[in-house]
Amino acid sequence: MSRGRALGPEFATRRWAVTQFGGCTAVRSIYPGRVDEVERLLRQLALNNEPSVRDVLVTGNDRVTTARLDEKVGLLVRLGALLTLGAATSSLRVTVDQAIQAGASEPEIVDVLVTVGPAVGLARVVAAAPRLARALGYDIEANE
Repeated sequence: MSRGRALGPEFATRRWAVTQFGGCTAVRSIYPGRVDEVERLLRQLALNNEPSVRDVLVTGNDRVTTARLDEKVGLLVRLGALLTLGAATSSLRVTVDQAIQAGASEPEIVDVLVTVGPAVGLARVVAAAPRLARALGYDIEANE
């Protein structure tokens, strides 16, 4: 079987490259004279390139890449990371407030905790739930 047939008809008409990086293999299109911005960023971060790491940590979503998450989704992803890391209520509150301003609803915010639950485990979800509730302005310790 030829490479074009095995991988699909688009491989027969375009130039493609197989890249191995960090144990991963990626098949991507070759555009002469153009460096794939996503690949460049990942390479620089993997090499701990100080300017690239600083740009990501300082500017976050303001960095220029070829593909971007919209503001709401980016903040929900950030919230998921904070919940996963066991961040303090104050850190959660800032991100929750920003996500709400970006259009996220409270059910979407709680869904972030539910979504990361299987990855982080029961203990982390139980520990994060009261902090997320307080960040949303709920007093879950009050009598119902």
